[in-house]
Amino acid sequence: MTRGADLLAKALQESGVTHLFSVSGNHLMSLYDALLSTSVQIVHCRHEAACVHMADAWGRLSGKPGVACVTAAQGHTNATAALYTALAAESPVVLLSGHSPLGEIGLGSFQEMDQVSFARPVTKGSWMSTDVMTMRFDLERALALASSGRPGPVHLSLPANLLDQEIPEDIAEKAPRFAAIPPGTSD
Repeated sequence: MTRGADLLAKALQESGVTHLFSVSGNHLMSLYDALLSTSVQIVHCRHEAACVHMADAWGRLSGKPGVACVTAAQGHTNATAALYTALAAESPVVLLSGHSPLGEIGLGSFQEMDQVSFARPVTKGSWMSTDVMTMRFDLERALALASSGRPGPVHLSLPANLLDQEIPEDIAEKAPRFAAIPPGTSD
């Protein structure tokens, strides 16, 4: 069996992500565990905005998307404040935010909020994964969008239940992949 977190960790590594700038949180524990079996280095920060600023610097210096990863709600809002700088600098940044489980949305779940709407004004795209089988696709789409056309920040919310969900390995191998955005495509 493979968890959604394992799929995501593998996708990060295969997409060329070498560093993940993060502040730990309950919603993301399975992702941290999964990253231990990859070459992706977790750079633990002291504040969520610092995660985004570091990912922003990485993106500016390397030309590749810098990836920040924070927990839900307050972690997300702290990180989103730093997206304004990345947006103004046209820096390729991907913000991954832990999120309440899908089945608990609207029920007052722990640290529940509409993170997608909160990040949308300062990103090229902001959405939430809604199926474990499309999490890899969502991540690859976010990385491609961040660096395509005019570079800029992108946000993806990751529900905790999808990160923890187990699927058979033969099914996981059939998870859809995102095709690269063709050069010159408007975004």
